[in-house]
Amino acid sequence: MTSQRLFYGWWVAASFAAMIFLSAGLRFSVGPFLKPMVADLGLDRASFSLVISLELFLYGMLNPFVGRIVDRLGARLVTVTGALVLGGSVAASGLATRLWHLYLIQGVGIALGLAATGPVVGSAVLSRWFVRRRATALSVVGSASMAGMSALVPVVTWCILTLGWRGAFAALGAAVIVIVVPLGLLVVRDSPESMGLRPDGASGAPSETAVAGERTPLGAALSTAPFWQLGGALFACGFSMSLIAAHGIPMLTDHGYPPMTASWALAVLGASSMAGAVALGMVGDRVGRRPVLAWLYGSRMLLFAGLFFVRDSGAMLVLLALLGGTSMSGTLALGSALTADIFGRFSVGSVFGTLFLLHQVGAALGSWTGGLLFDLTGGYGAAFIFCCAQLGVGALLSLGIDARPCPARLAAASR
Repeated sequence: MTSQRLFYGWWVAASFAAMIFLSAGLRFSVGPFLKPMVADLGLDRASFSLVISLELFLYGMLNPFVGRIVDRLGARLVTVTGALVLGGSVAASGLATRLWHLYLIQGVGIALGLAATGPVVGSAVLSRWFVRRRATALSVVGSASMAGMSALVPVVTWCILTLGWRGAFAALGAAVIVIVVPLGLLVVRDSPESMGLRPDGASGAPSETAVAGERTPLGAALSTAPFWQLGGALFACGFSMSLIAAHGIPMLTDHGYPPMTASWALAVLGASSMAGAVALGMVGDRVGRRPVLAWLYGSRMLLFAGLFFVRDSGAMLVLLALLGGTSMSGTLALGSALTADIFGRFSVGSVFGTLFLLHQVGAALGSWTGGLLFDLTGGYGAAFIFCCAQLGVGALLSLGIDARPCPARLAAASR
């Protein structure tokens, strides 16, 4: 910072944190809706899970395009339009009476709104505002994602029990529009250069040459090993997060825990991860992103194994969630920080947007596979074993990433 005033980038970070608190919270809150919607609409878990899989898959498919729009037209237009679509689609979900209604409203409408208000947009913009404290700033957004899980899961569960699942959707849709639209219009700015500033509040005039040198074409990024190492690890991240979001509460209630106990366990999981997210970002800025990212995947593998095996003890369940929560936040923040480090801060929209597609392919498979394997085997054991194996692979991939800047390597190779 160059003066006593707070660097404007932190206001941008706070705005995206609020947006992602809601959008990520909505994604994580699908679990409480599963049983009442399946019972009311006469569906089975696999059919409902397929709707969520379509939503998550299209959400991922849309992110590369959203990232390019952010790079070309700016984030304000994207976030405001996305908030209107997301809020309207969430509210409209409460009007569904047929399975095809869910495919249209949730599978398409909510997917579009989530893509325009989610972590790819936030990562693209914040990677421009921060270099030296990039992982810390991005971890603020990551902590907001888990805060959404922590706060909204029990709130949504309470709303469903009090207002019914249709009323809960209406309340959530209104909240999205009222909160996100003003933030997008009044606070979000695309880069420090657009305000005559430099990243991290550094002194001096912005340099057009430096900006041009911090880009990597998407096609060139796709030809590198780090892109696919990051993508493979993010696939495992998406699979695990979707599995716990869609099937965590149903699994715990199947194991005998009351619905509120199960939802509070996920709330504690989110709260503990939120508390550690910024600290992990600061550690990543100091010691490097790769070892912290590998630790996150490895510790999440142990957490998921514990969540499946713990039985008959609410205290042990909450303790496991408290201790394991730090593994649930930071993979997207550190992954996007590495993307900016390797491919340049003005390439995050397109490159990380494409990486996030791989994350969401994993997410779509996580939701659908959980429901399918439950219907085939009568339990969630096979799904959680498969998930833990992927997380172990993700840890190994993260350790092997070459984090040298890609633009410099490509320039050297072309000489």
